[in-house]
Amino acid sequence: MGLLDRLLRGRRTPDPGDARPLTGEEAIARWRYVLRTAPPEALSLAHAEGLAVLGDAARAEVLQRLRAALSALEPGEVVPADAAVLARAATRAERRHPGFIERALATDPRGWQVLGGLATAMVGTAAAAPFLRGFEPGLAGEALVDRRGPDFDLDAPEHSGESGAPAGHDDDLDDED
Repeated sequence: MGLLDRLLRGRRTPDPGDARPLTGEEAIARWRYVLRTAPPEALSLAHAEGLAVLGDAARAEVLQRLRAALSALEPGEVVPADAAVLARAATRAERRHPGFIERALATDPRGWQVLGGLATAMVGTAAAAPFLRGFEPGLAGEALVDRRGPDFDLDAPEHSGESGAPAGHDDDLDDED
């Protein structure tokens, strides 16, 4: 160990080669954490970015399983073909029916591998990184309720004039009322 290493011990920037790859279970635990804490827009973006880095065969299998699950969830609805739009639809279904994506992908041993691949790719994205800062292995889902980002309906039209201000207050920032 050199002098600089001793002086900077614990302060140096980690080298990407220092970290060991995540196991499928570790990636899925982080993925579940992001699902519970990130807002829908970030989830859609992280899933789309994760899908983009998967290999062709893995991406095709994820998309096929998600299409089948979305078709079963909403019979008669048109399931999108575009991967980014499908990721957004799957995220919306996940918010409405927690556990949807996991149930859609992990229906068999091969599905668990597919889920592990998607989870690994998704938690490695820049979109997911800010939401992993508070990750603690073994943290129970109930402990995350207050950490979850706000829910917004991604397909709802913009608010129509309602400000959400408390009764008796208007949206003015000044105190001249």
